[in-house]
Amino acid sequence: MTTKCARLVLAVSGLALALGSVTACSDDSTASAPITNNPVTTTSLYSAAPSGTPASSSTAPTGDSVKPSTEASGAPTTKLPDTAPNPSTKVPESFPGPPGEPLDDKAKAYLAALKAQNVEFAGDTDNSVALTMAKYVCGARQKGTDPGMVKAFVTASVGPGTETVEQANAKADKVIRAAEQHYC
Repeated sequence: MTTKCARLVLAVSGLALALGSVTACSDDSTASAPITNNPVTTTSLYSAAPSGTPASSSTAPTGDSVKPSTEASGAPTTKLPDTAPNPSTKVPESFPGPPGEPLDDKAKAYLAALKAQNVEFAGDTDNSVALTMAKYVCGARQKGTDPGMVKAFVTASVGPGTETVEQANAKADKVIRAAEQHYC
């Protein structure tokens, strides 16, 4: 009789262990968070002074900190600290050079073709964006890049100077054509 009871106790305890392990593994979530009605808050580099701290009418930044200031309207504003370039930084040898560097004949021909077609890049006073697009078009053509990808990239670069998508597409076509004919 004791053997029969021992087997029964062993079977019941085995069944209990199996059920316990199955219920422990049935939870499919990996993380949980409390669900509340409280709004989620985030911190910001430009956060205002704590409510208990009086804000001065004009606080200038000191050191590396950014402190808010309030204007006459009472709305907090922020001012970033003044920064200067690191004087120990050296220009890489492969850097193309300062603006105003003499242009070669193919760059002059490409820029003249763009000017003849009234194609300008917004804010490109030194033609660096225009020349970068010419280099991109020629490099992409040489690599066998999909023409649709090339046009999308060029359209994105000329788009800010246009009012409609059609104008941007037409302008991109002119840039690509001028680069292929005069720069590549």
